[in-house]
Amino acid sequence: KVLYPGFKLTPQASRQYLTQHKGRKMFQLCPDILVTQGVKNYTVMDTKWKLIDREASDGSRKYNLKQSDLYQLYAYGHKYLSGNGDLILIYPRHESFLKPLASFQYEESMRLWVVPFDLQTDSLILPEELKLNCFQSADFLDLL
Repeated sequence: KVLYPGFKLTPQASRQYLTQHKGRKMFQLCPDILVTQGVKNYTVMDTKWKLIDREASDGSRKYNLKQSDLYQLYAYGHKYLSGNGDLILIYPRHESFLKPLASFQYEESMRLWVVPFDLQTDSLILPEELKLNCFQSADFLDLL
């Protein structure tokens, strides 16, 4: 309902692994949401149920983001998007996080967007500068 025709949403995708060891794949990577277009991975989204703080932007607090979460999305970006595209990290919307943060640049061709999910309206709040052409609507009630 929220994706345009030709796009598919896969919850808990489990197609990629972080490493190989002695000929075996190890450490499966399972993002919460993978959007594909045909056979191509289009974007990866992951949800966290922690509260971040838009005002805590200094060098020590870093919005209360966990470094391990950013590393996790970095791995998803390389394994699912071949290091090219937009990744979305979703946190609950609350009084200290009403709108998306500016993007984090992993590399020239790979960005991370930290966006709020409004639990009252069941909708994702995406920044205007994020051009994802897969969504008809940001209403995620039927997806999550």
